[in-house]
Amino acid sequence: MVLKYNLIFVPNLDDRKKISHLRSKICKKIHSTQALQYPVHISLISSGFHIKNFTKFEQSLKELCKNEKPLKVKTEKLTTVLPDRFWTGIQIIRTNDITELQKKLQRLRNVFSLKKENHQFHPLHITLAFPAKVDELKPEKCPIKNMILDRITIVKKEKESDPYRIFKHIKLG
Repeated sequence: MVLKYNLIFVPNLDDRKKISHLRSKICKKIHSTQALQYPVHISLISSGFHIKNFTKFEQSLKELCKNEKPLKVKTEKLTTVLPDRFWTGIQIIRTNDITELQKKLQRLRNVFSLKKENHQFHPLHITLAFPAKVDELKPEKCPIKNMILDRITIVKKEKESDPYRIFKHIKLG
């Protein structure tokens, strides 16, 4: 069995608590708990991947992270509600620094992945509820204005049907 990995950013505990409070409030309003099965996070690469050699991948990721500086991540003032996509979340304002980090992570992913993939630059976000009927929701005030992206988190899952679980944090800088 080959494990599946992904690279995400998990905010620090204080920010996670604020976001988690809003996420549980929204999930309660719309009677959906699916988003609560995953940690509060921002996905940094396109999708999960299988790795040929995890030890070499981890070494290379540590080397990449050692040469990167922590980044300031800013959020939109209000949450976004997209009824046609059955989604609501916190939009992250994209900067050149974040885009460059994503490109580096995607290149590294493709070096060690069993299957190469072009990066899809989806809007950066933190999901609050998905899939869910969000037609009735109004945008809410975002509980955080900015965060410091100071680490990359490796998440993994053993079976395709399992949710990702946090496996390891690697500090930037």
